[in-house]
Amino acid sequence: FQNFAKNDTNWDDREFFIKGNIYMLERALACTERNTDGEKDKVVAFYDYNGYGLKNTPPVMFAKELLFDLRDHWPGRLQQVFLVDTPFVFRAFWMIIKHFIDPITKELVHFITGEEQKQLLRKMIGEDQAAPFMFDGGKNGKEVDNETFFYNTPFDHVYGEC
Repeated sequence: FQNFAKNDTNWDDREFFIKGNIYMLERALACTERNTDGEKDKVVAFYDYNGYGLKNTPPVMFAKELLFDLRDHWPGRLQQVFLVDTPFVFRAFWMIIKHFIDPITKELVHFITGEEQKQLLRKMIGEDQAAPFMFDGGKNGKEVDNETFFYNTPFDHVYGEC
């Protein structure tokens, strides 16, 4: 998952945004395929917007390009996308753009806010794997050391697995 509010974002670099998201998708897919001996080939994406601010928002054109890249090059690879604790403006924006998105893709996107809705996530992810923002009782709250993750963790492993 990604937490934009905690990321040091520089939205001058479109290529970094697109490639960064695709890189994380590819890592998640590789890990899923390794952990399921190739039986599963879809991933669930979580985007945490806790502590979100305007400085963390990617330009609309970046998000649009990413959606088109995912549609064109990774069709059927996302099982679900959860946008957790987004500001109201995200839902308003979604109400406008969802009419231009493939109906199948549109059904994958879920906005989750409040503890009642977060209980839905319990059915998909165990407490030991869930970050605290996902729901009360999420126990995987350790901060990620980017150097360890990017340089010392095998591509098809999750952070902290090795």
